[in-house]
Amino acid sequence: MESVGFVEEEELLECFRCDLGFWDACYTTETNCSLGERCFTGRGKAADVLDVKTLGCVKAEECDVETTVELFPNRTVFVMTKRCCDTPFCNSAHTCPICTLLYLTVALLTACRITDTSMG
Repeated sequence: MESVGFVEEEELLECFRCDLGFWDACYTTETNCSLGERCFTGRGKAADVLDVKTLGCVKAEECDVETTVELFPNRTVFVMTKRCCDTPFCNSAHTCPICTLLYLTVALLTACRITDTSMG
């Protein structure tokens, strides 16, 4: 009897995505990763005072690696490390709508202050 091998299709991992958040405030959406990607939570600190956060999908070799993030051309803004996981929505973000509004307002004011200071 000849055995027939079935190749099981690999399911795409579902994760939360946030392009840029401050402290634990992050506006999240859901996203599907590409094959071979994992969910990640990235954390860094801008100007030694502003905690930044990102969520999303990343290639496995980028996990637990410190990377430099530039928001403006030729300007290093912060260093970030991406921590990875490999189960659906394992990079969940805490939600608190009132806290999010407060954090984002403070973050925006701080970012404006940092920009004014570095420009002048």
